[in-house]
Amino acid sequence: MDSTYKTNKYRQPLFEIVGMTSTELTFAVGFAYMESEQTENFCWVLEKLKELFVKKDMCPQVILTDRDLALMKAIEVVFPNSINLLCRFHINKNVGAKCKQHVVNDLQKTIDTLWMEVVWASDEVEYGQRLHQLEQACVDYSGFINYVKDTWLTPHRHRFVGAWINRVLHLGNTTTNRVESAHWKLKQMLGNSIGDMVKCWEAMNNNLRLQLGNIRASFQKSFYEVENAHVSPFYGYLRGSVSRAALRRIAEELLRVDYVGTNRQICGCTLRTSYGLSCACELGRYRVGGIPIPIDAVHVHWRKLTMEVELEIGEDDGSEVDMTAAMDELWRRFRSLDVVGKMALRSRVCELAYPTMTTLCPPPEKIKTKGGVKKKGKKPADYDVYRDPSYHEYVDKASQSSQRQSQPSQTSKKIKLSKKQPQFIVQL
Repeated sequence: MDSTYKTNKYRQPLFEIVGMTSTELTFAVGFAYMESEQTENFCWVLEKLKELFVKKDMCPQVILTDRDLALMKAIEVVFPNSINLLCRFHINKNVGAKCKQHVVNDLQKTIDTLWMEVVWASDEVEYGQRLHQLEQACVDYSGFINYVKDTWLTPHRHRFVGAWINRVLHLGNTTTNRVESAHWKLKQMLGNSIGDMVKCWEAMNNNLRLQLGNIRASFQKSFYEVENAHVSPFYGYLRGSVSRAALRRIAEELLRVDYVGTNRQICGCTLRTSYGLSCACELGRYRVGGIPIPIDAVHVHWRKLTMEVELEIGEDDGSEVDMTAAMDELWRRFRSLDVVGKMALRSRVCELAYPTMTTLCPPPEKIKTKGGVKKKGKKPADYDVYRDPSYHEYVDKASQSSQRQSQPSQTSKKIKLSKKQPQFIVQL
């Protein structure tokens, strides 16, 4: 959540609320024009937001804002069970600016590095050690270290320091850059800051339409497209059921298994607590057991690949999930196809029925597809992708050689082509 300005001729701040899809795209949740940024106005906006949730007991688990005290107070009132994180980017910028005011130039870079180590501390023990190092470096700059402690660390360390927020399901969002980007896109559509409410509404509506198209396209890609890194049977239960963004993060975490193994202490389990995905020690246990990653190991957020609203318990009459007609049509189509068509359709159905199995086979022998020609006129053995130079390459080569040898002011002189001219030039 964040406010932006200069969007309308009434000079009212625009409060924008955005979220993140399972494919890591931004979607707009709500817009609100406010007379002033007071706690009661923010409470009104958040109450309207609360009405948008389909389930009455549901509320945002994590809300990310700047250090706007009025907004933070409103969040405590309306969403008391939500965790309010603060934007790391703006905190680091403010601390950096204060450092330049109080610290001599020679030490600024060192203190900036020590501050970042405090922010990224992985546990409370490391946090204490890093903070002690920062205090030792700033022993002569009491104004700066007091600002850091009184303004940020003492009241708000649990909102932005890694030792605390790594336990929070923030899905990788630790800055307000996502909503800042949404501001920029909306202002691009507005064009200027003198429009009335009608023009602003049209820009918001157009922005929503573009977002909706992009989100649906990303969902379709996660359904039907498989990246090369995810063809292994290890991802069999996840392909087509979770977003490709989640699969990429799991694939990156899988690289840590070689030195983490199944040790929880070494792993830290940050991907599990912060993203709701299998961490390295979990993946190590699945690998040792020789089983694919179960679908239940992935948080429900990453499994949301549709715009449809989930039905409440007891409201399902069976019509929404009935596949009888679809299966009958599938059988009818299968019977009408020839042998080749039946094999192709059977292959597609087997991918859905047996996700942990694959029909891919390794090539019979490794073919060299990389490498260049080392010597002129000689092709390396077994080099089956060599191509002859194109005509423009002959011309470029001849032009370069002629420019080196030509005398000045001879622009009308024709460029002689190389002796190795393609035969089609003669025919032309």
